[in-house]
Order: sequence, then C-alpha cells, then structure tokens
Amino acid sequence: MGLVPNDQGTVFRKLDSRAVVGMFKSNGSRDPDVLHAERQRMMAQPKQLKLLSMIMIVVGGFFTVTVILAIAGIPFVLFGIWMWFFSKKQMAAIESGYAEYVASIGVS
Repeated sequence: MGLVPNDQGTVFRKLDSRAVVGMFKSNGSRDPDVLHAERQRMMAQPKQLKLLSMIMIVVGGFFTVTVILAIAGIPFVLFGIWMWFFSKKQMAAIESGYAEYVASIGVS
C-alpha cells in the first residue's frame, strides 16, 4: 500500500498498552528524544489509516450520491467509519502505553 509505512507489518494489527510498553522496552533507551521518535514511528500507521478512512468516507459519499454507484458507496462509507474508529483506538493505545512506560522509568 502506498499510503502506509512498510516497516511494521500489517496495519490492522491490534495494539494494546502492554504491547506498546513492550515495544518501548525493546527499544532499550531512556532518552526522551528517542522515546518520542519511537512513539512517532508507531503513530505513523494509525495516522495513515485515519487519512485513508477519510478518503474512503468521501469517495463512498460521492458514490452514494451518484445513485448507480450506491452499491459500492455504502460499503466504502461503512468501512471508512470502521477504520476511523479502529485508528483512534490504536492511537489511544499507543499514547496510553507511552504514558505508562514513561511513568515506569521516571522520565518526564
């Protein structure tokens, strides 16, 4: 996929805060700049999913307005909405995992 960074596998991998803490631990650094860079790297995929979901919602809305393509437009809109909520959950998991890891190592 052209919109998604290629270094992390599938974009539909479900993350929780424990998995994110494990990713930060595997990084092996306590430097706040390195941790911030790692968080930004992890946030790249959910941000791209959010952009893709916006595109799908707009395209699906356009297809639905042209009544003939409504058969394709309605699933586009529904899948776009699902991707929107999925990416929001991923971003929330990354943020909570980051906050938990930073609190556990005592970095401000």
